[in-house]
Amino acid sequence: MDELLHEEIFDTLDDAHRKPALWRYDYNNVRPHSSPGNQTPAEARRALEQFEGSAHDALAQTDDEEYEIQTRKLSL
Repeated sequence: MDELLHEEIFDTLDDAHRKPALWRYDYNNVRPHSSPGNQTPAEARRALEQFEGSAHDALAQTDDEEYEIQTRKLSL
């Protein structure tokens, strides 16, 4: 998140909400990370859920579908 905050200028309050939401979606769903085996955090969560049956205690819960819907609305 620091990289976003150091590089972006927010023109409006809506812009200050939209840009971090888009960055967070990209960070969690698009960009692979080296620590979870070059997977995105979302892929690593799904793999852990399949392996353990549920990752609710291991990872913070998020409503991924609702988050994606809200992020899509922000990018329009």
